[in-house]
Amino acid sequence: MSVRLRDNRIARIAVVAYCRDAAALIALADLVRRSEHTQLQEATGSLERLAGIALHAGRVVIVARVAEIDEELPGVIAHCEGLPLVVLTPHARTAAPQALRAGARAVLGTGADAAQIAAAAICVFHGLLAMPADVAQSLDPPAALAAAPEPLTPRELEILSLLAGGDSNKTIAARLSISVHTVKFHISSILAKLGVASRTEAVALGLRLGIVLL
Repeated sequence: MSVRLRDNRIARIAVVAYCRDAAALIALADLVRRSEHTQLQEATGSLERLAGIALHAGRVVIVARVAEIDEELPGVIAHCEGLPLVVLTPHARTAAPQALRAGARAVLGTGADAAQIAAAAICVFHGLLAMPADVAQSLDPPAALAAAPEPLTPRELEILSLLAGGDSNKTIAARLSISVHTVKFHISSILAKLGVASRTEAVALGLRLGIVLL
């Protein structure tokens, strides 16, 4: 999903890491640095500094590790200036609904690895929601799924996962050795079954339901 530049370098997503615990902040910053898809712009444990960064940062993703959702998350969100936010918390399963309502775009456990953090950063950067399957399955399924005439087929699930990775119809066709016309047919079926109007909505719903995995 990352963009490749003309010299074949990967254009990484800029990430600002936040945690008020110094040791945890160092560990979080290291995880962000490990992925070829993310670039650490700055790490801070100060909400005031976070607000200053967010105000002038441009297109970045905030990755914040918080111990207590009730106590810490409102302050973090208030200082993010509307930038997409990935939250890491030890209580991801129970805290996910509250965190999403408050304005977080992704919720992960504090045990998330570099690849999961990068995947979540990519999703929220592109306007999607992201969370692990076990967290998504703890949420109430939306009416759109309940109204779906039938579940997605294995091929449709495969294509939905590729859509979540940012693949184009042409790329999906090449990966699966099928025609672009067939890809379009499957995508139309996915949209109809999930009751959504766009690929972005389908991926967001798939992430929430846990049928698209990070």
